[in-house]
This record gives sequence, C-alpha cells and structure tokens, in this order.
Amino acid sequence: MCRVLGITHFDYVKHEQIVARFCELARSGQVMAEDPPGHEDGWGLAFYQNGKLVVHKSGVNLLKETDKVIGILSTARTSPLMILHLRKSAWTDTSNIRHAHPFYLGNSVFFHNGVVYDYQGLIPDISLPGLGADARDTEVFFYHVMSGKARELGQDFLDTATVIQQRHKFSALNCLFSDGVKLFAYRDFTKEPDYYSLYKAYAEDSCFISSEPLDERLQWAMMAKEEFLSIELGGRV
Repeated sequence: MCRVLGITHFDYVKHEQIVARFCELARSGQVMAEDPPGHEDGWGLAFYQNGKLVVHKSGVNLLKETDKVIGILSTARTSPLMILHLRKSAWTDTSNIRHAHPFYLGNSVFFHNGVVYDYQGLIPDISLPGLGADARDTEVFFYHVMSGKARELGQDFLDTATVIQQRHKFSALNCLFSDGVKLFAYRDFTKEPDYYSLYKAYAEDSCFISSEPLDERLQWAMMAKEEFLSIELGGRV
C-alpha cells in the first residue's frame, strides 16, 4: 500500500516539479476507503550513476525529510532512471529503514505497491541466500524473483507473478523494478482498482510511471490490468 514514481532519462532541472508533487503524496495521496490518510511509513529512492545502482531509504515520514531527498536528487542531477517510493505499511512494527523499499541485489532494484498476504508460502522456492528471518512480503517477492531460472529479470518477475496469481492471496502486484538496462513496470490487482493504479506518460525522451498523475501537461494513461512494460534505458547507466 504505497505510492511510486519512475522516470527514465531523469533530469532534476526538468523534473523538479513532478518530484515535488510526488513528495506531497505522502500527505495527500489516495488511500483505500478504510485507511487513514498519508503514506508516511518511510521512503526509498534509487537511481543509477556511472553504471552503478545508488539507493537511499528511510523509515521516517518523507514530509520530514523532503529536503534530504531534494538535496540528493539535485546533486545527482541526471540519471538514466530514477525511482521514488512512499510507504504505507501493511505490517505492524515495520515502519523502519529495514523494511523500507526498495530491496536490491547488485544492480537490480525492486519496488512494490500491494500486499501478498501469504508470502511465507513463497519462501521454500527461494534458492538465493541472504533473506532475513524478519522479511515481509515485498522482500520475499523480490528474492523469489531473483531465484528465478530464466536469469532475466523481466521473465523471472513474470514467472513469480504467475506463481502468486495461481497459488496465493494478494491485493496487488504493482511493481517498478530495474536491472540498470531496462525499467520494468507491472500492474495487477484483486481489489480497489482506483487505488492500485499505475499511470504512464511520455514527454521528450522520458517515460513516467506513477501511482497518480502528477502533471496536467502530460497525457497520463492508466496501465491495464496485467499490463507489463519493458523500457530500454539506453546508453550507459
């Protein structure tokens, strides 16, 4: 239960206002009918510089650390891809940096909006070492993907999504993730389609994927249920 924004060919000078509007969703972003307002249970930021993944994350409300995020992005200035995430935790006592998104291994990074309620059933299939004993659904989801046999991030994600769809109970599998070569986006849900939204838009050489439209000058289109996007980042990341 979160909000997420991804921008390819990120340029802070061009995208400053979109980032600021996304940060405001920590206060005003859409929530499900029974939930209190706010996505205040931490934040996570990932981008690529000089070919390597850079990750910052926190268990603190982004509204209290907006200047820190803006400082990081304005210093980085440009990146082939930037992803920013606001967390609204579905699990008690997990509003901390340990459970903040993203989860990452090497150059692969993973953000999720939704809940896999019976995620424990995925653990026996995980062959990759390092999964924490206190891992919750998104981290287990990611490790299951990274244990895939295809050895290609997009296909391994789709294989894990199929397992969850066929054998497990979930609210949504909305995800943004990357291996530094491509940005992948996926949308699926079993409830609250207006909340579990993902919109896409394009301007100049950038693609924008966001839980909510952020700039009225862009033409945002809702991703369809089970739509999967694979976007080449181009050039060296």
